[in-house]
Amino acid sequence: MVFLRQPIRVALLALAALILVAGTFQLNRAGYSVDEEFTVFAVRGIQAEGLPLLPSQLLYDRGLLYSYASWIAGTMSGSELPAFRALSLLSALASVLLMFTMVRRIATDRAALLAAALVTMSLPFWATATTGRFYAPFLAAYLFGLFVLTKVHAEDATRPLLLGLVAAATVGRWLHELEFTIVGIPLLCAAFGPRSERRKWLAATAAIAAGLLVAQAALFALQALEPARGETMVRRFFLWQVLNLFEVPAARQYGILLAAMVVAWLIAPARAALAAVIALSGTAMVIAFSLARASNFGPLNAASIATVLSDGARYPLDMFRHVAWANPVAATLVLAGLVARLTGAGGEWRPHERAAHLLWLFWVLWFGAIDAGITSNYLLLPVTLMLVATAIDLDAIVSYLLLPVSPASRRFACAVAGLIVIGLGIDQWRATGSVSDRLEAARPTIRLAGIDEVRAGLLPTDRIACTDELACLLLVGRIDRWLALDDFVRERFLVKLGDDKMVGVYTGAPAVFRPGDLFTANADGTLPDRVIVVDVFKQYPMGSSRSWLPRAIELDGLQVTPLLETPQGRVLQISPQESNAAR
Repeated sequence: MVFLRQPIRVALLALAALILVAGTFQLNRAGYSVDEEFTVFAVRGIQAEGLPLLPSQLLYDRGLLYSYASWIAGTMSGSELPAFRALSLLSALASVLLMFTMVRRIATDRAALLAAALVTMSLPFWATATTGRFYAPFLAAYLFGLFVLTKVHAEDATRPLLLGLVAAATVGRWLHELEFTIVGIPLLCAAFGPRSERRKWLAATAAIAAGLLVAQAALFALQALEPARGETMVRRFFLWQVLNLFEVPAARQYGILLAAMVVAWLIAPARAALAAVIALSGTAMVIAFSLARASNFGPLNAASIATVLSDGARYPLDMFRHVAWANPVAATLVLAGLVARLTGAGGEWRPHERAAHLLWLFWVLWFGAIDAGITSNYLLLPVTLMLVATAIDLDAIVSYLLLPVSPASRRFACAVAGLIVIGLGIDQWRATGSVSDRLEAARPTIRLAGIDEVRAGLLPTDRIACTDELACLLLVGRIDRWLALDDFVRERFLVKLGDDKMVGVYTGAPAVFRPGDLFTANADGTLPDRVIVVDVFKQYPMGSSRSWLPRAIELDGLQVTPLLETPQGRVLQISPQESNAAR
């Protein structure tokens, strides 16, 4: 076969086989990963009502297309989570193939294969590829949109390409609310590109906007079918993320100046020196002023200086700081490649090569600005695009340097490039434990050993309270009260009904804010025989929820009988002090 005579394509085929084989072993793992419960209950809502309704009758319109695709996959396979995860795995494979095709168009076959290999080795890629959520499909849709835009760049805004952009935007919007950001790419190309190409970029912008409008109109139509009670997920999460952008950042954030400097380098590399002088001068002034203020509260030392420097770099660089801490090799290489290309290494730094850096930088700054927390799901796009930019730069620099040298020198340079690739792979998985342990840490799977016995022992007269609504419903099959122990969850996941009753947004269970409030009488005046609390530990932006329940129980002075304790959750029976004393 001609295909198999081409080493690049053989390597790509091997990479695809590796993804499918390695990913298949993760599909049938026991338990559920964080947030997979949303997919499970959305699909059950489709099965029962034709709409992705959660138990509270809330319309779960995040990842709408993925929910319906999961319903079809589950119906065909007769399973739930394994089928949902298989969709993500196939989407991840499609992402790698799309990425290869896209990078090959704007760079070389070597750069394309290198980008595909680097992304395949990344931890966020595997975390999302083996999780029954819509993030891997969204990456595929986003990359398809980018691929069509590269064809518009190379050719023209023909009707098939414009229809492709409409389809990409529509599908992407039905997978994730942040698909709207892709409309900024052709808009920036129209603003900063050659005037002769402005017309085609404006046409591409209009096509993407049309696709987004079509998708949103369909969502509005679906929301019109929504039951009277409940809110929509996008209304909650999209507005939360967008409104967070307009929060006033903390004072003396020199990170804004550094981010603006890098953006200026990418948009106008000819003015790089001017941008650097302005940004670095401003940064020095901000740091000097911050240190002067800090000295008012005590003598400066290494710790106080480090605190000042760290605090000033939080906005909007919080996510990049996380990436740099978790993957220092990847962060160093992408910045080194950017600076090297800026100084002329690799030859002409073409606009679409600079655009690769602008893309990852945009997503890093976006998530740093909205302060939505950092998870493997949110790292998927930034890290993927960061590795793509690294691959393009590495290939350009090596190819440029090898032109005048001997074959032996080329082999040496290729060996060095191979070592860099291996180093990036190790960097992505740097942690203690086995590879599966590191994947588990990035994509926690909730497995409460012994929960089936607890579930079997529950009585109708028990009152079941849960700190995580859907997780509890999935684990023990019922929830009578939602125990909202922190303002973070109260602000985001509470709904006030017409009678001023507060309920959880996902299950509609009545909400209580203290464990001591779980002993009230039932509607018929009877008291529960036992109060059982199911506490699943979750990671939030401010840290783990593990300590919330013990602290609240201690404040209320309650007696505790542990029924189950695992590293991922616990089941406790609680009772007032006086009831235990009476016994």
